[in-house]
Amino acid sequence: MVRLETKIMGINPFWISALLTAAFLIVCATGGDNVNWGYLGFEVLFPFYMAIAVGEWCPTRTDRMFDVISAQGKSLFLWIVRRFLLLFVTVTSFAVVGILGTSIITKTACIGELLLTFLPTAFFLSSVCIFISLLSSVPHIPTMAVGVIWLFSIMSMSLLRFRPMQYLYLFIRFAGIDNAIWILNKLVLLLIGIVLWLCVFLVCQKRLWVK
Repeated sequence: MVRLETKIMGINPFWISALLTAAFLIVCATGGDNVNWGYLGFEVLFPFYMAIAVGEWCPTRTDRMFDVISAQGKSLFLWIVRRFLLLFVTVTSFAVVGILGTSIITKTACIGELLLTFLPTAFFLSSVCIFISLLSSVPHIPTMAVGVIWLFSIMSMSLLRFRPMQYLYLFIRFAGIDNAIWILNKLVLLLIGIVLWLCVFLVCQKRLWVK
């Protein structure tokens, strides 16, 4: 099944991810020291790219075989999880290469910290994408919704002066918050992502998607 899903996914996620990683490393190497490239790349850009990849290359309701798989498959939820994990691991692999490259280029980025900022943010945004894609059969709606969330987060950095927002803001490290609250922030995003997957499971079990 993994081999079949890989064929369905195609080559695009691989070469586009490789191109994005290479382009980012080139910009990182030539862009100077005025920008924290680690947080910009792996808390802001790559999680958004992950959500776009999931929205466009991990179809659920928009898959032409969805009705057949829903009616005859052993588990619709496991089918979604398998498709999601295959794409998530693929993009994450290129992100890890980018993190290693950024750490070598800047000589200041901490690999472990960048992973901790990237994975929960990417998991949250891609989970939102999966949940919406299961409720709507309109193409590109999940990607558009995540784009709105991402853009709103970029534009609402000033709301960080309200302490509750610091627990929910997507780009807490890029915004310059370096105290322990950023760890709680990532745990909250991770927890919300898990809750969204529980909702996906319930939707699959109860067949609650919109006609």
